[in-house]
Amino acid sequence: KVLVPGQNGFSTQTAYQLLVAGGEAAAQPSLAQIKQALIDNIDGGRVAGIPIAQLDDPAARSRAYADLAQAGLVPAQISQSAINATVSSFSFFDQYLEPDPQITAAAQAALKAISYQVSLSNTIDILLDAISLASIYFLAAIGLAITFGVMGVINMAHGEFIMMGAYTGYVLQQIVPDETLSILLAVPTAFAVTFCAGVAMERLVIRWLYNRPLETLLATFGISIALQQLAKNIFGTQARPLTSPDWLGGAWVINDVVSISFIRIAIFVLALIFLALFLFIMKRTRLGLETRAVTQNSQMAALMGINPDRVNMLTFGLGSGIAGIAGVAIGLYAKVTSEMGNDYIVQSFMTVVVGGVGNIWGSLAGAAMVGFLQKGIEWFNPANTLAAQTYMILFIIIFIQFRPRGIIALKGRAAGD
Repeated sequence: KVLVPGQNGFSTQTAYQLLVAGGEAAAQPSLAQIKQALIDNIDGGRVAGIPIAQLDDPAARSRAYADLAQAGLVPAQISQSAINATVSSFSFFDQYLEPDPQITAAAQAALKAISYQVSLSNTIDILLDAISLASIYFLAAIGLAITFGVMGVINMAHGEFIMMGAYTGYVLQQIVPDETLSILLAVPTAFAVTFCAGVAMERLVIRWLYNRPLETLLATFGISIALQQLAKNIFGTQARPLTSPDWLGGAWVINDVVSISFIRIAIFVLALIFLALFLFIMKRTRLGLETRAVTQNSQMAALMGINPDRVNMLTFGLGSGIAGIAGVAIGLYAKVTSEMGNDYIVQSFMTVVVGGVGNIWGSLAGAAMVGFLQKGIEWFNPANTLAAQTYMILFIIIFIQFRPRGIIALKGRAAGD
């Protein structure tokens, strides 16, 4: 433990003696040493010009010794202020020394085991946070992966569909006071609202801008701004809470270091459900088969009797509806605001592009990569999350230079282009 000179029986003189014993400070001359020094320097019945008869006075002896020290004949006495200054420049610790080497070895082994357990717990905690973040990014990006992969449309308003879903959940909670029932109703309602909004957007705007990526980007960006302003006009700029049910409150505490909230566990489960549902739709339904055909080669799909316009409309609506459900899930732990979509649009695009456009497994891999990378960078620099996101974007840019088609490239995509 740390010892403070002048406290708990640890005096300043004791501290200074420890420094002297360790060779860190000069020793203070003792009374016997001072007396012997005065005797050794008697010259003609005087010591430093002071008659021997006057040395019975302690003040005279001190003055004589000080004159000898000034002349360099004897070591100087150290003042109390000098002792205090010297002591204050050092730190003192009470070190426990066990004479039995077996006990010492056992204590060191126990400390090493504790350090290992703490490091392991910190690693597990970071991994759980990364998995949770990857689940959120996957939910936010899966709708964009559908629309971008099938239609090639860069939808800058995707984040606003997330916002619309979150506000739908908030409105339902104002109507239905039961939190569990309101959340259960919010999921299909948010899907229906954002599905209709997505279909309307595709029919009124997107369908006229196919194969014109720059105009599509500008148009969807304008729609994004308009939807944000509309939300501000309706709900205001103040953040709105989307209250989670009581059974989602709290966290799963594994130990003093590792814990994860029940809401994040629910989001992870929801992401798995959406993955299974998406795979079922794409592999077992007519819409899924038509979507896969249009994704690989839209012209060939049209020749086989598939209506690409209808597939594009339903696909855009499906992607928008999934974004709405993601908004409900995200709103449970994040405040619902008109600008909440901006927090996920960049990560959604990174997830889709890194994973592989038009491939659900690629989106899953991309979400995992982005989530783990962000948490890993934040672990090295936990005080600056903005810097972590900047480094992550730089890494993604470098990654795309070496693998432009993503982690899992969609086979046959080039033929459709």
